[in-house]
Parts: sequence; structure tokens; C-alpha cells
Amino acid sequence: MAGKKYGIVDTWKYRRPERRLFLLTSLAIAVGYALVTVRKGGISSFNLHDAMPLAVYLCGILTVHLVLILFKFRGDPLLLSAVLFLCGIGMLARFRLGATEQIVIRNLSSLALPLGLALMLLVILLFRKGRYRMLESLAVPCVISAIALMAAIILWGERYRGALFFTGYTNPSELVKILLIIFLSGFLVRWRKELQDTSVGLPRLTSRAVILLLISWGLPMALLLFQRDLGLIVMLNAVLIVLIFMATGRPSYLVVGLLFGVVFCIAAYAFTAHGQARFVTWLNPFSDATGKGWQILQAQSAMYSGGLWGVGLGAGAPEYIPIASSDLVYAVIGEEIGYTGCGVVVAFFVALFFRGYRIASQIGHPFGRLLAAGIVSTLTFQTLLNIGGVTKALPLTGTTLPFISHGGSSLMTTFLSVGLLMALSEKEPAPDRGKTGKAKT
Repeated sequence: MAGKKYGIVDTWKYRRPERRLFLLTSLAIAVGYALVTVRKGGISSFNLHDAMPLAVYLCGILTVHLVLILFKFRGDPLLLSAVLFLCGIGMLARFRLGATEQIVIRNLSSLALPLGLALMLLVILLFRKGRYRMLESLAVPCVISAIALMAAIILWGERYRGALFFTGYTNPSELVKILLIIFLSGFLVRWRKELQDTSVGLPRLTSRAVILLLISWGLPMALLLFQRDLGLIVMLNAVLIVLIFMATGRPSYLVVGLLFGVVFCIAAYAFTAHGQARFVTWLNPFSDATGKGWQILQAQSAMYSGGLWGVGLGAGAPEYIPIASSDLVYAVIGEEIGYTGCGVVVAFFVALFFRGYRIASQIGHPFGRLLAAGIVSTLTFQTLLNIGGVTKALPLTGTTLPFISHGGSSLMTTFLSVGLLMALSEKEPAPDRGKTGKAKT
């Protein structure tokens, strides 16, 4: 009911589905943790350091739930269940691979989960109840910041496994994604009427809006191309097409976007050695089985050996999979819990995307709707690129699997995105009739 005041007890009842799913998630991850422990050396070898990641994870779930109730947050009650289950799978995978044998305050990765959850809660509380609208006025500063970050990493970054990183292997491209989505959402709200003006179903290239978009979007893409981050270029441009279509309602933008995508793929193959190598390896990894094709062949071998049910948690051989904790973690999942386990992981991703798009569809404010859709679309395309690459449905792009792949900066910025999405999911308070005279419709 409009104007009804909700207390902590009401919020406790409202978030009951979340609480039940959190309980089931905690139980499933704890059982998996126990199975891996037994496989790694038995209960006798289990020590306090081994227990710390699980303890941090369980305390994090409890803290998130209680804080949302304490602040009477009435946003989506199901989205976080999928997010934290996937985070649990990621934590379990890192424990299995020996990446978290000691949780010591040494680097960002060891603290990524608790810091990410804290950041998510801060973002939820800061931008809830319609306060996300303040971001619309920051569209231009966001794109300038994104360009500055990319320029900085080109100037001072270190190349590792084909990508550029700052000291400590921090990758600012994760933050760049969020900045560009905020910019794009604000830009499309500002210029959507001009972008709706098409000729023969196609956008007018002489339109001021189109020219501004080509410049402001083309510069970041050029910098990403210089970094050889083809995966992020594909992901962001797919999001661009989705958001332009949502903002204008013109199907012609989908056609134009698809054509540009085909042209980009051809150009990447024809003019960049990096892109050509990716395509050749994808089409025929046996052409260089001990070199560039080694990654995908080992991933395929692991998936095949896992079969339907997998060889069992802790019983696989991930040491033979290159970059097992990051790019190819999905192959580790496939080997140890089989296609069935992979199906469960995919089902939780689908549930996350469904809830996210549902949130976007229910937001009345244009900027909020585009921002929510942009966040969900980024997660969707990132997941498709990673799983598609591991299963050889697509070329490998070096894209990580959200919430699961190892990487502190990636996990924290993904939690930031989820925090924004959760804040957007809470209905805005009704206008004060005493001040406005009547409620807006």
C-alpha cells in the first residue's frame, strides 16, 4: 500500500525467501568444502587456515542478510541468492586449486570476498530509494575517467599473459565496464529522441547524437584495441547494441550492430596477429597442439573426462589445465562435477540474468532502466564469452567467469555492479502529497 511504513519485522518476513535460499546455499557449499578437504588429505590434515575461507564466506552471507533487514531494504529478495551461490562455487574452486590455503592480509585477492560484500552493501544503501539518479549527471565524468584509466594502464601497465595490469596484477578494465555503462545509460537518455530519427530504418550518420556517440565510444574502444582486449571490446559493443535498441525501440540498430560485429571479426582476423591466432586456434587447435592450442585442448579433455556426473570433487587433475583458476575454471567444474554440475551453475546464472532483466523491466525511470539492463547484459555476455570459449562454441577471449574465476579486482567490481542492481530493484518512495499536491503518475 502507498505510504505504508515498513519496520524491521516486516522486512524480516519479506526477505524470508532469501533467508531460506541462503541456508540451502551455505549447506551446499559447506558439504562441498568437506568433500574437497577429505580428498586433499583427510580430516586429520584440516587446520584453521583451511577453514578460514569457508568461515569468511558464511559470515559474509549472514552479515549481508542481517544488514539488509536492519536497514529495512525491500529490493529484490532472490537475486543475491544466485550471486552468493556462484561466489561459493568460486571460493570452493579456489580452495580446491590451493589458491586460498592461507587467508592472509597480503593482497587484494585474499580479501576480495569480504571487501566486495562490504562494497556491495555500501552501494545498495547509498543509491537505494531512487538516489541512483545522481549518477545520470556523472555520465561525462565517467567516460573521461574510463579513458584516463585505460590511458594510464597503457603508459604504466605491465603485460602478463597478453593483457595489461597495474602492479599487483590489478586490472582496471573491470572498473572501466561500469564507468562506460553509466556513461552510455546517461547518454542514451539525453539523446534518445535524435537516435530515434532514422532514414530508411538506418541511423542518420550526420545526426549530432550519432557523431557524439561515435567519438565518445570510439576512443575507449580504440584504447582497448591497443591493449588487445578483444573480449572486452566484443562484450561492451554487444551491450551498446542492446541499450540503443532499448532506448530507441528501433530494430534497425540490432541489424546495424550485427553487421558491425561481423565487420569487426573480419578486421580482427585480417589485421591483428592476436585476433588471427585466436580464430585459427579456435577452428583447429590441433594445428598447434603443444602451443597456442594447448589451453583449449586441455580444457576439452577435462570436460570430456568428467562426463555426466564428474570424477568427484577433489579427484580431478586441474594441474594439467592452463590458467585453471581464472579463464578455464569452468573446465575444472566440468571435470569434477560433470555436465550435471555445469548445468546447475548455468541454471544459477540464468536465474541471475532473469531476475536482473525483470528488475530492469520494472523500473519506470529511463536512466535506471538502461543502467540495470546494461549491468545485467554485461554479466550475461561475459558469461557467454567465457563458457563459450571453454566449450569451444566461441574463440577463447581471456574473459573471466563472473563470481567464480580467481581475481580480486574482478570480484570486487562485479559486487559493485550487483550493489547497483540491488539498489535499482527497490521501489522509489511515493511523492509526498502534502508537498506536491498530488502524486505523480
